[in-house]
Amino acid sequence: MLGNYYPNMSLEKGGDLVPLRALANPLRIRIVSLLTGTSMSATEVAEELGIAHASASYHLRQLAEAGFLEQVDEQPPRGGKGRPQRRYRYDPSSGARLDRTEGRRLLYEALSADLSRRLKQATATRMSMDAEVWLDRSVWEEVVGLINQAVALVHDKAGPPRSGDRIKVSMTALLLELDDAR
Repeated sequence: MLGNYYPNMSLEKGGDLVPLRALANPLRIRIVSLLTGTSMSATEVAEELGIAHASASYHLRQLAEAGFLEQVDEQPPRGGKGRPQRRYRYDPSSGARLDRTEGRRLLYEALSADLSRRLKQATATRMSMDAEVWLDRSVWEEVVGLINQAVALVHDKAGPPRSGDRIKVSMTALLLELDDAR
Protein backbone atom coordinates (compact mmCIF):
# COMPACT_ATOMS: atom_id res chain seq x y z
CA MET A 1 0.00 0.00 0.00
CA LEU A 2 1.14 3.61 0.44
CA GLY A 3 3.77 2.72 3.04
CA ASN A 4 5.73 0.98 0.28
CA TYR A 5 5.08 3.81 -2.13
CA TYR A 6 7.27 6.27 -0.21
CA PRO A 7 10.26 4.15 0.89
CA ASN A 8 12.84 6.94 0.63
CA MET A 9 10.84 9.77 2.17
CA SER A 10 13.40 12.14 3.68
CA LEU A 11 12.43 13.88 6.90
CA GLU A 12 15.38 16.23 7.19
CA LYS A 13 14.32 19.58 8.59
CA GLY A 14 15.74 22.62 6.86
CA GLY A 15 16.06 25.37 9.48
CA ASP A 16 12.81 25.91 11.33
CA LEU A 17 10.62 24.71 8.48
CA VAL A 18 8.56 21.55 8.92
CA PRO A 19 8.61 19.37 5.77
CA LEU A 20 5.09 18.84 4.46
CA ARG A 21 6.18 15.57 2.82
CA ALA A 22 6.68 14.06 6.30
CA LEU A 23 2.89 13.68 6.46
CA ALA A 24 2.67 11.92 3.10
CA ASN A 25 1.59 8.64 4.68
CA PRO A 26 -1.99 7.81 5.75
CA LEU A 27 -0.78 6.30 9.04
CA ARG A 28 1.13 9.46 9.93
CA ILE A 29 -1.96 11.55 9.20
CA ARG A 30 -3.91 9.33 11.64
CA ILE A 31 -1.20 9.64 14.30
CA VAL A 32 -1.06 13.43 14.08
CA SER A 33 -4.87 13.59 14.24
CA LEU A 34 -4.94 11.28 17.27
CA LEU A 35 -2.34 13.36 19.10
CA THR A 36 -4.14 16.64 18.43
CA GLY A 37 -6.31 16.14 21.49
CA THR A 38 -3.98 14.38 23.91
CA SER A 39 -0.47 13.12 24.52
CA MET A 40 0.17 9.39 24.15
CA SER A 41 2.96 6.86 24.34
CA ALA A 42 3.90 4.55 21.47
CA THR A 43 2.11 1.72 23.29
CA GLU A 44 -1.11 3.75 23.52
CA VAL A 45 -0.90 4.88 19.88
CA ALA A 46 -0.31 1.29 18.74
CA GLU A 47 -3.29 0.05 20.76
CA GLU A 48 -5.60 2.84 19.60
CA LEU A 49 -4.73 2.46 15.90
CA GLY A 50 -4.36 -1.32 15.92
CA ILE A 51 -0.76 -1.30 14.71
CA ALA A 52 2.49 -2.84 15.93
CA HIS A 53 4.30 -1.05 18.75
CA ALA A 54 7.48 -0.87 16.64
CA SER A 55 5.58 0.83 13.82
CA ALA A 56 3.99 3.35 16.18
CA SER A 57 7.34 4.08 17.81
CA TYR A 58 9.06 4.56 14.44
CA HIS A 59 6.42 6.92 13.05
CA LEU A 60 6.23 8.90 16.31
CA ARG A 61 9.99 9.46 16.26
CA GLN A 62 9.93 10.47 12.60
CA LEU A 63 7.03 12.89 13.09
CA ALA A 64 8.76 14.40 16.13
CA GLU A 65 12.01 14.76 14.19
CA ALA A 66 10.10 16.45 11.37
CA GLY A 67 8.55 18.92 13.83
CA PHE A 68 4.89 17.81 13.81
CA LEU A 69 5.00 16.30 17.30
CA GLU A 70 6.65 17.35 20.51
CA GLN A 71 7.93 14.91 23.07
CA VAL A 72 6.40 15.17 26.53
CA ASP A 73 8.11 13.02 29.16
CA GLU A 74 5.99 12.00 32.13
CA GLN A 75 7.61 11.05 35.39
CA PRO A 76 7.01 7.51 36.65
CA PRO A 77 4.44 7.16 39.44
CA ARG A 78 5.66 8.32 42.84
CA GLY A 79 8.40 6.00 43.95
CA GLY A 80 8.49 4.41 40.49
CA LYS A 81 11.77 3.45 38.95
CA GLY A 82 13.09 3.79 35.47
CA ARG A 83 13.12 6.57 32.99
CA PRO A 84 10.12 8.79 32.30
CA GLN A 85 7.56 7.45 29.86
CA ARG A 86 8.06 9.02 26.44
CA ARG A 87 4.84 10.58 25.25
CA TYR A 88 4.10 12.70 22.21
CA ARG A 89 1.54 15.32 21.31
CA TYR A 90 0.79 17.39 18.24
CA ASP A 91 2.69 20.67 18.03
CA PRO A 92 0.10 23.21 16.83
CA SER A 93 2.84 25.66 15.83
CA SER A 94 3.98 23.21 13.13
CA GLY A 95 1.20 24.42 10.82
CA ALA A 96 2.63 27.93 10.73
CA ARG A 97 6.10 26.51 9.98
CA LEU A 98 5.16 24.15 7.16
CA ASP A 99 7.49 24.13 4.17
CA ARG A 100 4.91 24.03 1.40
CA THR A 101 7.46 24.15 -1.44
CA GLU A 102 7.35 20.39 -2.01
CA GLY A 103 5.44 17.33 -0.91
CA ARG A 104 1.97 18.67 -1.62
CA ARG A 105 1.06 16.01 -4.20
CA LEU A 106 2.28 13.22 -1.90
CA LEU A 107 0.29 14.64 1.00
CA TYR A 108 -2.88 14.88 -1.11
CA GLU A 109 -2.45 11.24 -2.18
CA ALA A 110 -2.08 10.19 1.46
CA LEU A 111 -5.10 12.30 2.46
CA SER A 112 -7.13 10.69 -0.31
CA ALA A 113 -6.18 7.20 0.87
CA ASP A 114 -7.01 8.08 4.47
CA LEU A 115 -10.30 9.68 3.45
CA SER A 116 -11.27 6.39 1.76
CA ARG A 117 -10.62 4.59 5.06
CA ARG A 118 -12.70 7.14 6.98
CA LEU A 119 -15.61 6.90 4.53
CA LYS A 120 -15.79 3.15 5.19
CA GLN A 121 -16.05 3.87 8.95
CA ALA A 122 -18.64 6.63 8.65
CA THR A 123 -21.83 6.06 10.61
CA ALA A 124 -23.43 9.40 9.70
CA THR A 125 -22.71 12.23 7.31
CA ARG A 126 -23.33 15.62 8.86
CA MET A 127 -22.38 17.63 5.81
CA SER A 128 -20.74 17.20 2.45
CA MET A 129 -20.23 19.77 -0.23
CA ASP A 130 -18.45 20.10 -3.53
CA ALA A 131 -18.40 23.12 -5.82
CA GLU A 132 -16.30 24.47 -8.65
CA VAL A 133 -17.64 28.00 -9.02
CA TRP A 134 -16.60 31.61 -9.59
CA LEU A 135 -16.81 33.90 -6.55
CA ASP A 136 -15.99 37.52 -5.84
CA ARG A 137 -12.57 37.61 -4.16
CA SER A 138 -14.12 39.15 -1.01
CA VAL A 139 -16.62 36.29 -0.71
CA TRP A 140 -13.84 33.73 -1.22
CA GLU A 141 -11.74 35.37 1.51
CA GLU A 142 -14.76 35.21 3.84
CA VAL A 143 -15.23 31.49 3.08
CA VAL A 144 -11.53 30.80 3.74
CA GLY A 145 -11.75 32.69 7.04
CA LEU A 146 -14.83 30.74 8.17
CA ILE A 147 -13.24 27.39 7.32
CA ASN A 148 -10.07 28.44 9.17
CA GLN A 149 -12.24 29.19 12.22
CA ALA A 150 -13.91 25.77 11.97
CA VAL A 151 -10.54 24.00 11.65
CA ALA A 152 -9.18 25.91 14.65
CA LEU A 153 -12.26 24.99 16.71
CA VAL A 154 -11.90 21.28 15.88
CA HIS A 155 -8.19 21.30 16.79
CA ASP A 156 -8.68 23.36 19.96
CA LYS A 157 -11.51 21.17 21.28
CA ALA A 158 -10.07 17.75 20.32
CA GLY A 159 -9.61 15.46 23.30
CA PRO A 160 -8.57 11.95 24.27
CA PRO A 161 -10.35 9.02 22.59
CA ARG A 162 -13.52 7.72 24.23
CA SER A 163 -13.53 10.21 27.10
CA GLY A 164 -16.61 11.92 28.44
CA ASP A 165 -19.33 12.53 25.88
CA ARG A 166 -16.92 12.67 22.92
CA ILE A 167 -17.73 11.19 19.54
CA LYS A 168 -15.18 10.24 16.90
CA VAL A 169 -15.47 12.61 13.95
CA SER A 170 -13.63 13.37 10.73
CA MET A 171 -13.19 16.76 9.12
CA THR A 172 -11.33 17.32 5.86
CA ALA A 173 -11.05 20.80 4.38
CA LEU A 174 -9.37 21.52 1.06
CA LEU A 175 -9.95 24.93 -0.48
CA LEU A 176 -8.39 25.48 -3.90
CA GLU A 177 -8.01 28.45 -6.19
CA LEU A 178 -8.04 27.08 -9.73
CA ASP A 179 -6.41 28.06 -12.99
CA ASP A 180 -9.02 29.91 -15.02
CA ALA A 181 -7.73 28.66 -18.40
CA ARG A 182 -10.37 27.12 -20.60
